[in-house]
Order: sequence, then structure tokens, then C-alpha cells
Amino acid sequence: MFIVDAVKEKIPLGVEFLNSSFPVVLPTDTLYGICADATNPQAVEKIYNLKWRNPKKPLIVLVSNLKLIEEFFEIEIPKTVLDFFNYPKPISVLLKVGNKFGYISRGSGHIAFRLVKGGFIKEFLDSYGKPIVAPSANWEGFPPAETVFQAFLYFGNSVAVYYNGGKLRGEPSALVKPEGDKVIVLRKGVLNDKDFQTLGIPVISP
Repeated sequence: MFIVDAVKEKIPLGVEFLNSSFPVVLPTDTLYGICADATNPQAVEKIYNLKWRNPKKPLIVLVSNLKLIEEFFEIEIPKTVLDFFNYPKPISVLLKVGNKFGYISRGSGHIAFRLVKGGFIKEFLDSYGKPIVAPSANWEGFPPAETVFQAFLYFGNSVAVYYNGGKLRGEPSALVKPEGDKVIVLRKGVLNDKDFQTLGIPVISP
């Protein structure tokens, strides 16, 4: 187990462990996340066990390039949500996926994807080259870790690498779902009404 600074030079360490099916804790664009290779069902299952997560709840997937969603999950991204993916604030987009990805969607038929635009998490994902699952670093029902050391208190030696990115108190991402030519806002998260006006996309509430 390693606790290291979230710097570019330390990225190969986490990449090596993710490729070997071990989880790592990363500072994401919102909160600390406990992360695993989204293309590895066994690695994903470890996240459920470590978080004591409800096995029926889907996981969020982070990418640094939208092509990874199409390549790994075999779906075409609706044009109506491209502006949401590319917006400066973090927005997760719920997309329909096939049954073969049930180990992430947990039978819901949908996965929430988020494109990261900068910071250490983008550097890490660019190096890794694959999507990762990245739920918040905490046990289910407990407060999200604001520091890497709080994350360690949750998971201890069960996580291979903890990346220290300082204190994070980010709000959750917004969550939207495309419905035809409309977009349903399931969670506003960091967005406000002005943000939705700026996006200029027809929006309806659930």
C-alpha cells in the first residue's frame, strides 16, 4: 500500500495496480473516488465490496476522451448531450448500455458517464487509456472522504495506492439523461439555472 502525492511522476504506479485489478483512490474533478478498471468485472466487484455498496446501485464511469465511451461500451453518444459532456463544470450523462455491462449498470440498462477536462485526474486517465469506475471514497451511508487520510481510514490496506490531492470539498456532479431531443435533469449538482441557460439545450425536469 502506498500514499503518494498526486503528481504526474507517480501516475505509473497507480496504472500498474489498476492493470492488475487492484483499486486506487484518486482525487477526481469533484471528490476523492475509489477507482477500478471499468472494463474488468472482477475489479469492479471489489469496489462494491470495499464500499459495502448496495449491489443494485450502478457506478459512475470517468473518461478523458469521449471516444473511449464509444470504443469500450459500444454506444453512440447522442449529439444532444455533447455540450453537457464538454461543459466546464462536471456533468454526468446517463446513457443506455447493453446487457454485457450489467456488472456496472446493475441491471438498470444505463450508466452515468463523465468526461474529465483537467487536473490530475485527466492526466491519470490519459495515461491509463481506459475508462474507470469512480464512486466516492467512503462506505455506503457515510460521509465522502475529504482527504486521502480519511479515505485510508475507510479502506486501509485494501487499496493499493492513495493519491494525495489535498482537501476536497467538491459538490457532486450534475446528472442528466437524454430523452429523444430533450434532456431530463435528474440532479442539478454544481449547476444553477444560469448554467442551463448558457448550455442552450432544451431541458425538462423529471
